[in-house]
Amino acid sequence: MQTRNLPAIIAAACLWSLGGAGAAWAHKVALDAGLFTTYSAGATSVNFVVCGSLPESEGCYGSGSLSPFEQVCAVLEGTPKQKGDVVTRAIYVLDKRTSKKSPITLTVFTRTDTITDGSFDTIQVTQTKQIPLGITGGAKAKCSMAANDAFVYAATDADTNAVAVDKTAFTVSPIGGFSPPEPVTSITADERGYVALHFQDGFYVLGPDGSDQEDGGGPADMVGTRNAWKPN
Repeated sequence: MQTRNLPAIIAAACLWSLGGAGAAWAHKVALDAGLFTTYSAGATSVNFVVCGSLPESEGCYGSGSLSPFEQVCAVLEGTPKQKGDVVTRAIYVLDKRTSKKSPITLTVFTRTDTITDGSFDTIQVTQTKQIPLGITGGAKAKCSMAANDAFVYAATDADTNAVAVDKTAFTVSPIGGFSPPEPVTSITADERGYVALHFQDGFYVLGPDGSDQEDGGGPADMVGTRNAWKPN
């Protein structure tokens, strides 16, 4: 009977498996993993610059301006999606307007980065949707905005409702319900997609799918791994 060196076979199989896993992992690295975007804003526009490095080049690859607005108060990026040599992401801009009589708006832009030859990034931005949110803003209002994979949540401290905006359908759902009504002071999210809506004296916690998880009196906020939570 022929015998086989089982330890050697197992070791070889493990090495093959690790090699395969390494190759699969390499394919998961985003095309734009070495790039970063810095933002600046005035009242009526948001400006961005894309810099960093690609496999065959480094430096700044492009810039752009998002406009027009009345009073920009918050900006979010969506989760990037990659197909071929194109990376697509949404940019969400909250405009609190200059008058309390004008409901605040959420404008959605789509940014595409076409990365070619490991050296070039061609950047294009188009406006996808402008959504009236039906809540009060104004020049003196303080804005809050956070998101998970399914929804963007927005509010101001000039209103007693927050809203959830479906990222796919762009539908708007009000969130409130405290009695007596309370203004919204902050919205925070964690890395898993849980979102805390903090009203003046109470809170709601919503799950990644938008479902109610918890509510109660007093403060409750989420803490993430990137930006620090700052208690009021």
